[in-house]
Amino acid sequence: MKSLLLSFAAALFFTAVFSAGAADSDETEESSMRGVINYGTDNEIAALVKKLRDDGIDYMDDDLIRLASKTKNQNIIMGIFSFFGERLRVGLEELALEIAAERENETPIKVTAALDYLGSVKEKKAIPVLTEIISSGDARYAGVSIRTLGKVIDSETPEAGAITEMLIDYYNNGGGSNGENREAVIAAVGSGGGEAAPSFLLEIINDDTQSAPLRMAALEAAGKLNGTEARNAVLGAITASASSADPNIRFAAVGALGGFESAETDAIILESFRDSYFRTRLAAIRAAKTRRLVEAVPYMRYRAENDEAAVVKEEAVRALGDMRDNEADTALLALLENTKTSDSLRSLCAEMLIKNDADAYAEKIIAKFDEAKTKKQTALYKGLLNALSFAKTRKVENLAARLFAGNDVAEKFYALDMTANNRFTAFKDEVEKLSKDKNISLSRRAQKTLESLDG
Repeated sequence: MKSLLLSFAAALFFTAVFSAGAADSDETEESSMRGVINYGTDNEIAALVKKLRDDGIDYMDDDLIRLASKTKNQNIIMGIFSFFGERLRVGLEELALEIAAERENETPIKVTAALDYLGSVKEKKAIPVLTEIISSGDARYAGVSIRTLGKVIDSETPEAGAITEMLIDYYNNGGGSNGENREAVIAAVGSGGGEAAPSFLLEIINDDTQSAPLRMAALEAAGKLNGTEARNAVLGAITASASSADPNIRFAAVGALGGFESAETDAIILESFRDSYFRTRLAAIRAAKTRRLVEAVPYMRYRAENDEAAVVKEEAVRALGDMRDNEADTALLALLENTKTSDSLRSLCAEMLIKNDADAYAEKIIAKFDEAKTKKQTALYKGLLNALSFAKTRKVENLAARLFAGNDVAEKFYALDMTANNRFTAFKDEVEKLSKDKNISLSRRAQKTLESLDG
């Protein structure tokens, strides 16, 4: 009996030690990452950034900002600029502006990374240095500066007209001899607009001797122009291009038509749903969505059900979701309920329906979720659960309770999202328990959920 008790006590001891060790391991994850940031090589930083990206971790951002501000290692700086830029995360603007201003003392690769980042976050303070680089004829940074300028300026920018004239002068006087640079100039002119923009773009659109990429860029830019006169000046050229024998010109023209409202353009957009080139059908879907063209809903539904290109099907579903129309939602529900529809597309339909009217569709989607889980349709089950996690309706409360009660860690994340989105205070005790969980990612999500419940 005594030996049995000793064995039992020993088992408890080693179980406790193992559990504590696992908890300690999870709790030191953050300090380990911070150690890499403080002392790691560029390869180690690159591996860390990949982990942060893959795991969707953002709580190390302030540490990365501090690292970028003090390190001289260009690989580290480039990696951090890229990581922040792809997430449109602000915080590095001043550093990027400083590098751009002091570019003669920096490596070209670092300057390029800084300029790209400024474009990603649309930092208007970059306009003076960008125009300076372009006007100086510095070939090293001309391309990236023009691309960045096109992302930063818009028709509301006070100096947009002057910038457009500078860019056109650059284009016409040989500075834009590089094909990519010329396309970037055209795009930037469309973003900025101004009196000189319509005639410049019109000349390129109507010139059959111009390369297809340049004419396509001009068509896309023309679709961005503001002002009745500007729009009317290019509308005829865009409409004519929509019947071009070149499929690339057709799809660019149809895409541009989304910004122009008339019976004629509506008819062209609807007819373009029949185009044999899949990119033209994509452009038609996007143009119809931009125009909120309800007459296009049956066309979108047909494309979602039957198109040979998966990307067209997906775009059609997204467009139906953005139409905010009863007929469109009915089409989405039919696609969701059709077992011949791919799992990924059914999940996307659920996402759109939840976004549009969670109260009306949550219960139907929960039923499909339960069915998929029972049949072990893993991809569909996960996709529907992800869609439901965004629902703002009390109709997901029972589902959240079931997820909390289960043993699946991933499902608990979704339950926390539902709780936060709907302020389900009935689950506060469960959330508090999870905020102390040894899984650091789960505990952090629970802590954020508690903040939303207390807020």
